[in-house]
Amino acid sequence: MSRVAAQLRADHTGCRLSPLVFMTDPERTPDVISVVRRLPKDCAVIYRHFGAPSDAQALRDLTHEQSRQLLIGNDPELAMAIGADGVHFSREAFLSAPIKWRKTHPEWIITMAGLKSGHYRAPLDSLDALFVSSVFESRSPSAGSPIGPQALKDRAARLPVPLYALGGVDAGTTLQILGSGAAGLAAIEGLIMDVKKEQTETGHRFVITTEAGEAELTLALVKDGVFNANHTFTPTALRGQGVAGKLYAAMVADAKQAGYKIIPGCPYIEVKFKRRPQDREAVGVRNLDI
Repeated sequence: MSRVAAQLRADHTGCRLSPLVFMTDPERTPDVISVVRRLPKDCAVIYRHFGAPSDAQALRDLTHEQSRQLLIGNDPELAMAIGADGVHFSREAFLSAPIKWRKTHPEWIITMAGLKSGHYRAPLDSLDALFVSSVFESRSPSAGSPIGPQALKDRAARLPVPLYALGGVDAGTTLQILGSGAAGLAAIEGLIMDVKKEQTETGHRFVITTEAGEAELTLALVKDGVFNANHTFTPTALRGQGVAGKLYAAMVADAKQAGYKIIPGCPYIEVKFKRRPQDREAVGVRNLDI
């Protein structure tokens, strides 16, 4: 995700907010300090405390230590109290809060959640960025129906403010945002369970590292351009959370980008190919390939 975010930023060099943003959630990230310690280096944090700011000062201390940007969700007073870098406001057609606080704190990074429908009734020049959601299908209760990458691209072309893609953004979906005109990526679970690609002695693997252990999907080189997806493993504590699906999505996205084919040697991959024939058609091996 960091690599894609950096590519998006290449066309938005004037945007002050880091191209990758982690958004906290009391339900999904109760131990926010532990999560932030593991985030990628250039990832900003938006702390959405929802009325319980108990970790705010500790989080400010940590993000200062990490040279990481920290914005406070919808609470300018708390942002002032702890010396945060800015505020992320709730969606509002008239932008009254962003306009008010831009006048008093021009140094702040000010962002806002984008409208789900309707039109903005004030200029967007008080904002450093606008967060558009949900771009992809998301487990968030407030996500709504996904708009898809094309709608994101249309909004980026129409709105005079840097846009950040939010909702269902993870290692398996980020490549679809390239070329959309977005200035960055924002995520919750997509960054908590960020998928990394690592080289191995026999090929490569996709891995998610958590406190419960490593989840992995391994691929062994069969011949030039052909890999056998021969093993998928998810720790017991992580099962039922879509972890294997994130590994699978990352594998398919990587195979499309790198141009290699996949033999479904693992039963899980075989089942996924049956359920998603479009993936099998795009990256699955054919008899002529082996």
